[in-house]
Order: sequence, then structure tokens, then C-alpha cells
Amino acid sequence: MFVSVFLLVAVATAGEAFWMAEIAHQGISPYNPNPKYQIFRNVKDFGAVGDGVKDDTAAINRAISFDDRCAPGVCNQSTITPATVYFPPGTYLISNSIIDYYYTQLIGDPTDRPVIKAASTFDLDKSLGLIDANPYTDEGMLAYLPVNVFFRQIRNLVLDTTAIPPEGGALGIHWPSSQATSISNCEFRLSDDPESEHVGLLIDGGSGGLLNDLTFYGGMLGANFGNQQYTARNLKFYHAQVAVSYVWNWGWTYKSLYIENCTTGIRMGYATSITILDSAFRSVGTAIETRRLTTGTRPPAAGSLVMYNVVFDEVEEILTGPEGVLIPGQDVSFAHVGFVMGHVYDPFGPTDVTGSDPVLFPSPPRALLDGGKEGRGYYERSKPQYEREPVDAFVSARRFGAKGDGRADDTDALNKLFAFSATTSLIAFVDAGTYFVSDTVFIPPGARIVGEALASNILGGGDAFADSTRPRPVVRVGYPGDKGRVEWSDMILGTRGAAPGALVLEVNLDAGAWPHEPSGMWDVHVRVGGYPGTEQMLEQCPATPGKEMATAESVPAQCVVAWGSVHITRPASGLLMENCWVWIADHDLEDQEYAQISLYAGRGVLVDSERGRLWFSASASEHHVLYQYSFRGARDVYMGHIQTESPYFQPNPPAPVPFPLVEGYGDPDFGETCRGRERRDPHDPAVEANATLTVPCAMAWGLLVRDTRAFFVYGAGLYSFFNNYDTDCSREGYGAICQQRIFGVTASSNPAVVVYNLNVVGARAMVTRDEEDIAWFDDNRAGFTSLIAVYENGGGERSVPGG
Repeated sequence: MFVSVFLLVAVATAGEAFWMAEIAHQGISPYNPNPKYQIFRNVKDFGAVGDGVKDDTAAINRAISFDDRCAPGVCNQSTITPATVYFPPGTYLISNSIIDYYYTQLIGDPTDRPVIKAASTFDLDKSLGLIDANPYTDEGMLAYLPVNVFFRQIRNLVLDTTAIPPEGGALGIHWPSSQATSISNCEFRLSDDPESEHVGLLIDGGSGGLLNDLTFYGGMLGANFGNQQYTARNLKFYHAQVAVSYVWNWGWTYKSLYIENCTTGIRMGYATSITILDSAFRSVGTAIETRRLTTGTRPPAAGSLVMYNVVFDEVEEILTGPEGVLIPGQDVSFAHVGFVMGHVYDPFGPTDVTGSDPVLFPSPPRALLDGGKEGRGYYERSKPQYEREPVDAFVSARRFGAKGDGRADDTDALNKLFAFSATTSLIAFVDAGTYFVSDTVFIPPGARIVGEALASNILGGGDAFADSTRPRPVVRVGYPGDKGRVEWSDMILGTRGAAPGALVLEVNLDAGAWPHEPSGMWDVHVRVGGYPGTEQMLEQCPATPGKEMATAESVPAQCVVAWGSVHITRPASGLLMENCWVWIADHDLEDQEYAQISLYAGRGVLVDSERGRLWFSASASEHHVLYQYSFRGARDVYMGHIQTESPYFQPNPPAPVPFPLVEGYGDPDFGETCRGRERRDPHDPAVEANATLTVPCAMAWGLLVRDTRAFFVYGAGLYSFFNNYDTDCSREGYGAICQQRIFGVTASSNPAVVVYNLNVVGARAMVTRDEEDIAWFDDNRAGFTSLIAVYENGGGERSVPGG
């Protein structure tokens, strides 16, 4: 338990300002040409009043745009103009859209959330949303390419459209965004007129992402979604005509969804898959509408629905489709068992199932449940904002001499800061900047750490990280045997230059069993390369599709940037990671044409925690050479939603090039397991169509699960888009020929290894069990992806109504 040393003398009161408004803002952007570039902006310093009378539109937009930032339609991307735009309590009247910029955090005071209120004269013809985070250009294109919109947040705001006439097409937030983005702790107040055309949240592109702690009142649509994948946690909808509507998706995971007094809960539309758990529908006409048929859907796997631990109370129709009512309101027998509509493997298949079966929904261990108690949902916790802490409870990195200028060696200063946090219970505030470290930074148990503007970067480099056979952490959380917990949010970790021995983050800390709370990391992103200070950009490491690189010697040494990204070790246990993106850059974030680069990092997220109690929420790992996630001898793991991408350069070179296999870390042996697999497997249903076409095998695994138990994945997208920077292999209609395999599991990983709504792009085999490919793209087409609604590794007899 964390106890502030100021508890008796400086407890924050309701009338005290949020610490973020009062703390000294000393953060810098060291690679911005303006040495006085301003990162923190209070909208009132730019003329906003917040009295609900004065039009604050121009003042708020000035606060966002000030200091030559990356404006939509002018700049496509940049990391050197980060900003936190802060809203004190008040009501901010606006007549046009607030235009959000790239790399911007819009943050209100969580103790008294400010209201962004549309005037009755709000210009609906020229505006798309009270907040427009990606405006359309005159050519009808989004200003920022949505799949490349990263590192932005909206927190602690109320969006109010009720002054706009109900028939007006009012919108709260327009948010086409991707990884490392979030909307949190916001409320949407929409017209509740029966003919209202208001919409709370529109996402019409991208590859997210996290939505959490959002409440919607009224509207024609609470939310309208179209995005590759998202994790949506603790969303509440009241009095909407339709709470959630889909234009499209690949995978979407709802945790703790609550819908009450809405005509329709979820209209799936052209959604490929939806996963719902620990949720409730109350006083709803139709809970879920699907386009999927119980037989004969085309493509055959599209429209998958999985539900677990979902309550239906006073619901007229639970599930309806083209064939009519599939589950009437009084039939709730499946609610706590689980329900699937889609393709099932247990472990062999596919079987097209519409129904419920306990075999497909094994009970999770109590270690993963909230408080460790039966009958509760999976544990969850939102990012702490420390709103009850006074400003004196924070201590700046500057106090210990940390420069953050990208030049000084800040190793000792950061070690002193984090040790001080742990021993005093003060919160370490890591001011925005680039902190170069020449050796491991240690975070001891008890530390609490907060970054600024998602622009507090730790970069490890130098001789300490040079040996690819002896990995050394850039940041280490606890030593083996240490007990306790940490809280850590809003920071970026990476490397500088050649760093073949760098393990970016190592976690050893044992948080113990319940009733002890686990450690938490929120928005702690591993971002290796592609931005100033890394020396791993277009100039140093351009993509080389025209150069054959079959051996380690052919790979430029300066572009071998990490041994691995994250290792959660055997003694570690008790850790929640939410919205943490583990990314090896595929393009230069400062290049306005999104120029691709080739960076080589060996391993993604390695987990061999023997006691587990691990939660990965809104998690993604991309572009590592050997694998994106590897679980080995682990247990008690929750994941949802997760997303991976294979490196764009593979198979040139093939895995594991340029990395030697290192004993003791469970590195997959591609030479052994890929022997004879460089053509389509003879069991592949499409082998006769083109028996001479080779499909690469020596490519990164998306997900490896070996000798692991009590492992639950609620929504996964494992993607392979490229061969040697060419996307033909993943184009729809080309047969998913980027790589042979992407998800590997051992049969000994029992009991309870289950993956719900597994979406795969570009791989022939969707599941490889004990080195045998058992599920195929052709059998599970769902549009652009292939899809399995339930993969249950242990097997067992099934008796499913309608299945």
C-alpha cells in the first residue's frame, strides 16, 4: 500500500487544484529547433474563460496550435512538437470544432471535469465533432493517415451537444486513431429526443487503441465504430436509440460494458468479430443485432460473436439476425457459461457453432478475478491520475540533476529519482525530455512514476548494450526476489544506435497473491527507432527491399537496435499492463512521406512467469524478428485485445537473422521447425491450386504459447502484411501467403488455453499445435482476415444447441 508522507499535513481537498495545473512544468523537446518550445498549455493562458457564455473556440484552438506544431493538412506526423493542453474546471462554450493536433494530450481536471459545450449555433456544416482529431480535407481524405496516428489522449472531459437541435447531426468526438491512443474518463451528453440524430463518438479508421471509463447519455448512436481493433473497457450507455453501431471492424473486445434503457444495444453491421465479457444489458429492446446466419454465411467466418459472463435483465430480445430472433429475452441460461456464434476448434475443426458449452468456456482461476474472489469479473484498474494528491506529493527528475536533453548521461539521476520515490512514497514526475542512459536504470518496489505529455523518453545506448548473447536491461523493475509493487504511466522506452544486447524492459518484481494489488503500467510504451535522438532513422537505416540479406553479416550493424523489448521473468508475478504498445518502428516518424526503415530487434514480449497473475489489456507488439509474444512455462494470464505485426522486411532476411539463438530464453529454432515447410503444407486445402508457390516459414511468430496453463485471450489480431516490403502476399484474393505460420501452441499447455476471436492476416496456417498446422485460412475466411471464434487447446466432447 502506498501512503503519502504528507497524508497528515497536506491531504488534497475538493477545492484544491489538480496537481497537473500547479506543478512546475520544466519539460523540453530537445530536438525541436525552438529551445523554448512550450509543452504544457493551460487553455486559460490563451484566453479561454470557461464561463459557459463567452465563445472559447478560438482560444482553445490557439492553445493547441501554438508554437508551430504538426497541424492537420500541413504536417503528417512528428514527435518533436508534443503538447499537453490542460482544461481547468468550467464550461467552455464552442461554436466550431476544437481541432486536435498530432501528438496532443487533451486533459481536463479529473476532480471537477470541465464541460465542452456546443452552442446552439454550432456550425454543423463546417465542423465534424466538438473535438475533431482528424479533419477531412477538401479532397475528402482524412488529414492524418489514420493507421499512423499514434501517441494521443483525451482525458477527463464532458462533451455536451444538447443545445444543438435534435435533428442536427451533432457529434461529440471524431477519433480515427491507432496504437498508443486513448479516450478515458469522459462523458457524452447528447439529445435524448426520440428523433435525435446526435452521435457521441465516431471512429472511422485506424488501428487502435483503448477506450475506457466512458459514459454516454442519449443520442441516435452512442458510438459509431470502424477500425481494425480496439479494447473498450467500462463503457456505459443510457437512453440511446442504438448504443453501439458498426461500419466495420476486425476485432473488438468489450470488458465491463453496461447498456441500459436503449432501444438496441449493439448493431454489429459489418463487424468481423466482437467479444463481450463481464458485462450487462438492462431494460433494452434488442441487446445485439447480427448479420450472421446460423448456416451459410458468406464469407463463412464473418460476424463472429463471443460472450462470457454477460447479464441480460429485462431484455426483450437478446440476439436477432436475418433469420429472426435467435435468443429470446427470457433465455438467459447461457449468460454465465458463455456463448459463441462462429467457427470453433476444440482443438480441431472448424465446427460452425451457435450456442453455449462449458467446454469452450473454462472458468478462469481466482488469481485473475477482481480481488481473487469467485463470482467477480476479471480484475481491471484504470490509470491512476493521483487527483487526491497535492502538488507537494510529486518530485521532479530535475531535482536530481536529470537533464533530459538527449546529450547528458542521466543514468545516475534517474536511479536516484526512482529510489527516492520508493523510500519516501512521493511520486516521481519525469518531465518531458529525452533521457539518455548508458547503463541499466533500476525501479525499486514502491516507486510511483508519471511521465509528461507522452514525451518522457528513456533511451539506452553504448557499450553496456552491445553483446547480443548477454542481454542487459535498459530499465529493470525489481531484482529477482524483490516483493512489492510499482505504478508507472505515460513514458516511452527505447534505445540509441546499435544496441544488439539491449533488453528494453525487464520485470522481476513479485507483487504476491491477493489481497495484494498487482503492479500497474499504463501507457508505458516501448518505441525503438524512428524518431530524433535514437540514431535509428531514415538517414541511418532506410528500407532495403532490393538488397539480399540472408546472413547476419549482410545486416547493417547500426540497425540492430535491441536484443528484445520486454521480459517478464520467472520470479515476477502480479502485473497489469494496459495500453502499452511495444513497437519497433517500421517508418520514420519525422518523414512526411512515411518513409519505411529497417530496424532489427530480436524478441517482443517474453513471459515465463511461474506464478503469473498477469493482465495485458489493449496490448500490442510489433516487428520483432523471432516473435511478438512468447509465453513459456507461464500461468494465470489474461489478454484482451492483443495485436501483432510481423516485420515488413522478412523473409529478407529470414528469422532469426541477424540474431543468434541464446540458450535459456526459449528462442524458437526456425532451422529445425521450418525444415521442409517452405512450400504450402501438404495438408493445406489450397495446395492443389498452386503447388509450386512457396510460402515463407522462417518468419516471426505472432504468438507462441508453450507449456503454459490458465491462459485466456479475449480477442487477438495477428497480422502479416508484407514480404520484403511488398503487400501483394496479404491482398484479399491472393490466398494469405505472407507466411506459413503465426500462432504456435503446445498440447501440454493445459488446462485452459483458450483464444476467443482470433483474427489472422497473411498467414496460411492460423494455428500450429505441436508443430502441426491444424487451422487454415481457406476454411475460416472472414473478409480481409481469417477468423476463429473459439480455439480451445485441450479439446473435449461438445453438446451445443444448434451446433
